[in-house]
Amino acid sequence: MKLIAKKPFSWAHRGVQVEHFEAGAEIDTEDTDLIEVSTREGWVESNEEGKKRATKAQKNAPENKGE
Repeated sequence: MKLIAKKPFSWAHRGVQVEHFEAGAEIDTEDTDLIEVSTREGWVESNEEGKKRATKAQKNAPENKGE
């Protein structure tokens, strides 16, 4: 699953291998614990959610609105 970090956080894979993620980092993982906890805690959003949000923001941008 592809996730986008919404804020910086660290994760200990298998409880021992610590990895730090910066805001905006793309995380490609199958680690179900990482996916579940980071999503529940609001640290990440799915790549699809990020794309939908970006598209909506582009449509609502002043320069893209008809006058």
